Amino acid sequence: MIIERDADDIARCFLLERDLARGGWEQTFEGEVVGLIGAGAFVAFGSGQLFEGMLPVRRMREDWWELSEEETMLVGANTGRVLRLGDSVEVRVAGIDAPRGRVDLVPAARFEED
Repeated sequence: MIIERDADDIARCFLLERDLARGGWEQTFEGEVVGLIGAGAFVAFGSGQLFEGMLPVRRMREDWWELSEEETMLVGANTGRVLRLGDSVEVRVAGIDAPRGRVDLVPAARFEED
């Protein structure tokens, strides 16, 4: 089962690379937060939420983000801003490591200005 999931992630990365090569790397995507860890948020995005990537907290403004005790939200220590499971976020793809099945995301401009 783990090998099958890893293979799916790799295939999705190659598909995303192809889509970005055709449409341009500056594309923005509306996504949904589907997981949280202290290092950032996992975001499902794209048509039918087909793709998933990591939005690191170090890329989300000039704030210190902390994972809540319940692990259901990231809270900005300086701004009080909250990012919860299920929240919508607009992201761009910063990089793809297809052989490892990983996608790195950055906030789209609109998310950074909130």
